[in-house]
Amino acid sequence: MIRIEIEQDGEWVPVDGVRSVELHQAEPDPVPAITWQTALRTATTVMAELIRRLDLASRAVQRTGLVDDTGKVRRRDRPAWQSPYGPPHRRR
Repeated sequence: MIRIEIEQDGEWVPVDGVRSVELHQAEPDPVPAITWQTALRTATTVMAELIRRLDLASRAVQRTGLVDDTGKVRRRDRPAWQSPYGPPHRRR
């Protein structure tokens, strides 16, 4: 006697009234072979797109005025209430 069960809502439930079961295993579709040239061309395309997007992001950050052309962060004065050390010292 064969017992058949299916999963429903995380529990295995017996299926009554099944007299026979036929299983057919289909052959998977063949995966096309990828040559190293194709892989290299794909990687080059991806890297070029990544470089383009990083360049766009870099330019966007530079347009904010928070960094200079070399990538150095420009420090801006903050109001005293934003600093844990109080207002900046003033020269006399």
